[in-house]
Amino acid sequence: AIFLMEYREKILALARSDPVLPGIVAKTLNTDSIMAGAMLSEMCSKGLLKTSALKVGGSPLYYIPGNEVQLLKHLERLNEKDRRTANKLKEEKIIRENEVDPLTKVSLAQIKDFAKPLTVVHQDRQETFWKWFQVTDKEAEDIIRNRIEGPKELKPEPVKPTQQKLAEKPAPKPAEKTENLEKTEKKVEKAPTGDFWGKIETFFSDNKILLQERTVIKKKTEFDLIVEVPSPVGKLSYYCKARSKKKVTDADLSSAYVQGQIKKLPVIVLIDGELTKQAKTILSQLKGITIKQV
Repeated sequence: AIFLMEYREKILALARSDPVLPGIVAKTLNTDSIMAGAMLSEMCSKGLLKTSALKVGGSPLYYIPGNEVQLLKHLERLNEKDRRTANKLKEEKIIRENEVDPLTKVSLAQIKDFAKPLTVVHQDRQETFWKWFQVTDKEAEDIIRNRIEGPKELKPEPVKPTQQKLAEKPAPKPAEKTENLEKTEKKVEKAPTGDFWGKIETFFSDNKILLQERTVIKKKTEFDLIVEVPSPVGKLSYYCKARSKKKVTDADLSSAYVQGQIKKLPVIVLIDGELTKQAKTILSQLKGITIKQV
């Protein structure tokens, strides 16, 4: 747990000044790009980092939630058309989709870091507006109302922009993130119950695997285990991540891989669901990790 907190804190310290890339993390932590990518993916899965839609050399930028404004430093990395669209939106604050050409519509949808869609319903009609990411919802509402109804006397019913996530929650301060970073290490309590744990015990019994340590991460669905596996050269210790989930993602595998590297143990991941396409892709890159269905 100490090592896990150390690498997270180091990456967060890097990301506070500027969004990071796997190559920067690999160099700073003196590791390889695959391990750095797994660390970043694991931190994203826990909400400590987010990824940009903007790509640098094929990789997204990783930044601390709430620090989206840092992405402005990388605005010049957009292609010329998208950069022009971003600058236009920044200047106008709000763009009405039905007032721009088709190429600009496409461009607005591509610059997701800077352009946020708002679906507005007015007089039983629905249309899309785009706001610059730094514009508040209240400011956007006022601008859109004036755009639709004009600056004259307003009707009693306000026109409210709605979107899937209208109220953007302010991200916690970095200092709050670095406190209590590792909450997954819990004391071993009484033996868990449930169908998934029963499948794990059956798998261990059938394969003569001995359980050495057990940590309950999520009751009945997720466990961190240390096990002894028989082999021709004697018993071998493994870090085992057991996860009951319909779709196991690349972030799930990356997290297990990082834990194994920290514990200096090969990894077994026990699942009762299926690997996503991205998970299958990253599995071919990670060494020392085995997937088993239970």
